[in-house]
Amino acid sequence: MAKHWHAHGWTGRERAESKSRDDDLPPMEVGKWLRKPPRLIRGTFHTVEDAVAWMAGELRQFPHPASYGSTDETRLQFVRDTLAQDAASDVVWGWYPNTSQYVSRALLTCPRDDTPCPEGL
Repeated sequence: MAKHWHAHGWTGRERAESKSRDDDLPPMEVGKWLRKPPRLIRGTFHTVEDAVAWMAGELRQFPHPASYGSTDETRLQFVRDTLAQDAASDVVWGWYPNTSQYVSRALLTCPRDDTPCPEGL
């Protein structure tokens, strides 16, 4: 089974934590995103660059405030470097953009030893 990444996300009024496998809220343990229903997957990517492009779109849609201190270019290079590692490496971010919403985004490496691919890939 080839390594790939599943994108997950949630946007809401305040930071929240999942209480159920079926809700769309971020789980406390990152890997549990892959145990949620496949309908919650926002994208599946087979290349690092496709996963980075998804995150770039999310950053454009929900910009970080200037006070966060780094640029989107720096953030995206971090995503690229992290996903390119041989080991299973995830990118999980949460931030408050220039709105009152909390944004949670994750790119999860799949497959994992303890969780089958939710899409059966």
